[in-house]
Amino acid sequence: MVAETPKPSDVPMVVGLGDPVMDILAQVSAEWLTTVAPEPGGCLPVSPKEMEELLASAATQSQLDRIPGGSAANVVKGIAQIAGADARCSFVGMVAKDETGAEYRRKVSACGVQPLLLESSSGAPSASAVCFVTPDGQRTMRTCLGASLELQTASMLPRGWAKGCRLLHAEGYCLYRPQLAREMMCAARATGALVSLDLASFELVRNCKAALLGLLKDGLVDLIFANEEEAVTLANELDLPLEAEADAAANGGSAAVAAALLGAGGAVSEVDAKVAAAQRFLLSPEGGRCQVAVTSLGARGCVARGADGELGASPACRVKVVDTIGAGDFFTAGFLAAYLRGGSLQQCAAAGCASGCEAVQAKGAELPAESFERLRAAMGRILITEATSASSAAAGKGEQAGNGKQAVAVEASSAVPVLV
Repeated sequence: MVAETPKPSDVPMVVGLGDPVMDILAQVSAEWLTTVAPEPGGCLPVSPKEMEELLASAATQSQLDRIPGGSAANVVKGIAQIAGADARCSFVGMVAKDETGAEYRRKVSACGVQPLLLESSSGAPSASAVCFVTPDGQRTMRTCLGASLELQTASMLPRGWAKGCRLLHAEGYCLYRPQLAREMMCAARATGALVSLDLASFELVRNCKAALLGLLKDGLVDLIFANEEEAVTLANELDLPLEAEADAAANGGSAAVAAALLGAGGAVSEVDAKVAAAQRFLLSPEGGRCQVAVTSLGARGCVARGADGELGASPACRVKVVDTIGAGDFFTAGFLAAYLRGGSLQQCAAAGCASGCEAVQAKGAELPAESFERLRAAMGRILITEATSASSAAAGKGEQAGNGKQAVAVEASSAVPVLV
């Protein structure tokens, strides 16, 4: 029996909001990197002139690969290619009337994403970022945001952009333009859509704390994503109270789940305690008012927690790292792709880690077709196999009934080998 192709009106629409940045990858030695970036790692802004000089210098070291990037764009590209016909994806941003803008539009379209890109006439260039990748797979970035910064308000977008939207995913960098973020989130909410937000960087958590807290206080964010460093920074910035280890375990705290599942022997470190504190704040009615808080823990995997008490976590195992560009974004894409299909937080966590695992084995924020074939197969196994595991665990632990969904510590053999 051939499955019917879903009607467009039945397929969820995902809209990404962020900066359309053309990523330009250069493979360089650690020694050469010191000549342009004394401190490796991180991401710093540069002027259009500085970008030209950096690209000219980088071209003497390797071929320059150009891949359409930007955090939110990477997420919707990932969802579009993982979900296929099960989702419609579009991306909102601003480019210039230049070749980079035209190239970005073409390449995003080829990934199955509809580009809702406004064009600037100010003369500023389209956004670009040069990514210096050293042999250990680590990246050092310099970014010129150019025309992308000129999208300041949702009123600049065509009417009806949010019609049919089921999820608006915003990158944290939108918080530098709080009016735009708020207007977009309110418009999405008016259509009944969910809103997800990625905190993007620990610097952003510090610099945009007031904007972030304002959106959270008004209940405009449903799902929030952070890495370990960002979660710890939030806990530090807000001076959040830490639960004692015993209390965290007794209450099913996310740190306790992470520690038990990810090999810490049940002990809750200070970092885990701060991650748990950040998640509690983000999910609390008097704090972030989110429905789901997700934290990626690097090589340890990830942990997710719902406001209803549902928990999920996924372990990690080692793979060869080519580079880490886009790994966090593809983790988010995998998580959201499973979430849109009704997956539990346990299933979503496993799907996110599977996606992140593929990302670190590919060059840049773009995966080959065979990676997405593996991901789609993995998604099917995760949504079926782990659902069976959850049912078996629930049947064997009747005392958990009525307490909401609980995390299931799946064996590595039943999950997908991952590294985020």
